[in-house]
Amino acid sequence: MKRILVTLFLSAFLATSASAQFVGPSSSKHLSTVEQARTARRGQDVTLEGYVVKHLRGTYYIFRDATGEMRTEINRHLWRNRKVTSKTPIRLIGKVDRDVRELYVRAVRLEIPE
Repeated sequence: MKRILVTLFLSAFLATSASAQFVGPSSSKHLSTVEQARTARRGQDVTLEGYVVKHLRGTYYIFRDATGEMRTEINRHLWRNRKVTSKTPIRLIGKVDRDVRELYVRAVRLEIPE
């Protein structure tokens, strides 16, 4: 019985860690512009490249790219003590969400491309 449990645990652990290591293109449909994100449905994945141009309140900011502006939610831990100005290009990875007023992007990752 112990051997079966150990085998199941190890196989689950190895399968999970192997799939978590892949970094590359995905077959999912990622939106890439603010214009596309404005017409998306809630829960749609987005990868936006542009600039954070204004802090609204709390964790909400205005993000701008070549196609327009959109409100975004960027939690404090995503900044990781990096200094970002309105002239610093960033890559914002997240999901489209909706509140009572409008659609916005809820960031899950923030990158500074090199």
